[in-house]
Amino acid sequence: MLVAEKSIALQDAVQHMGFNSVEDFALDKAKENLSSEMAVCLSNIKKIEEKYGMDYADFCLHFHELNFPLFDKEEDSADWNAEMKQLSILQKRLASLY
Repeated sequence: MLVAEKSIALQDAVQHMGFNSVEDFALDKAKENLSSEMAVCLSNIKKIEEKYGMDYADFCLHFHELNFPLFDKEEDSADWNAEMKQLSILQKRLASLY
């Protein structure tokens, strides 16, 4: 199948799925994917929050008082911070699509 034929077939397929254009379809799928990635970040953040019974700000404030091994706290802190940064990046990407 030639490139032009594939393009026409793709346009036809996305229109049959209810989209006005391939761009609308791609935009919808990008939003869907970003939302899915954000859900993973939020789930990971929630697990750490539940482990310590607090949010990240309180965790940082009470870091040295927490009765957990130092290695665990340091590793969780790095993971927690990374998840929050990733969530922020994903939120900005998603917002730019609206």
